Amino acid sequence: MINTKNLNNKKKMGLTPQERKQKVASLREEHEDYFQTEAIINALYIPKMAYRPTGKDELHVSFFPSEFEKGEDIYTEFVSIDYDTEDPKRTLYYHKHNPHWQEEYEIITSNSGFQRHIIPVSELKVINDVTSRGKAIIDFANPDLPNPDESTDTAPLLSNAELINALSEINATLNKLINVIQKK
Repeated sequence: MINTKNLNNKKKMGLTPQERKQKVASLREEHEDYFQTEAIINALYIPKMAYRPTGKDELHVSFFPSEFEKGEDIYTEFVSIDYDTEDPKRTLYYHKHNPHWQEEYEIITSNSGFQRHIIPVSELKVINDVTSRGKAIIDFANPDLPNPDESTDTAPLLSNAELINALSEINATLNKLINVIQKK
């Protein structure tokens, strides 16, 4: 016979520290290429729940004082209380260290007595997500575009059709940038 009382108690207790550490390490793997490429080898990566605190209009994340006391920039993504990703795009966010965090970020106390500082999600910078990883948004080395500095001809470099095509490509790139910015 299964002791459901113990199962229910385990569920209420949440993850063990070892389980949490393993889940965070697994989540971090998705972003490791970014950290390596940007030479941020020991990035402070702390996945967090995004939630709407009572009396607030927008989503927030909360950090413990000990996390801010490290004095480092923080990289995060949104997860559930059980550290399961809540974003299918696995968006990586960046929070630049604020040396005035104690004065500037509102402090809240949980029902269990833990104090945390809350930050609006709008203050986080979107770094990238699975749809933008490994892709250059603008290809500056495109050999199909003429270099105006190498032309001695005074005639237009592009025909009207070529100009319209180039402007369409610019428009598509700008629309992609707008979508990335609006996903904050």
